Amino acid sequence: MSEEPCVVGVDFGTLSGRAVVVRVRDGAELASAEHVYPHAVLDRHLPDGTRLPPDWALQVPSDYIDVLRSAVPEAMARAGVRPEQVIGIGTDFTAPRGIQEAGS
Repeated sequence: MSEEPCVVGVDFGTLSGRAVVVRVRDGAELASAEHVYPHAVLDRHLPDGTRLPPDWALQVPSDYIDVLRSAVPEAMARAGVRPEQVIGIGTDFTAPRGIQEAGS
């Protein structure tokens, strides 16, 4: 197991979140893990049954938290990296651009 400083990257995508552990010295990817969102994309109704308007797509925030609880520790364990070796965390989110009406 290396004692070198590492960073963790977390990508919160459309259907899953992924974590990657990278060694700072040379940018080598040491390990990664994925957590598939149990709620996927909500485009018809909310978990409580409330119907969504057409063209809506939402996600459940707890799915993001579950990525931090599962994919990050899993990637770190695969890499053999301890928490005190992590000197930074970067995040990325899928974010749609605003929809512009025709003629505007």
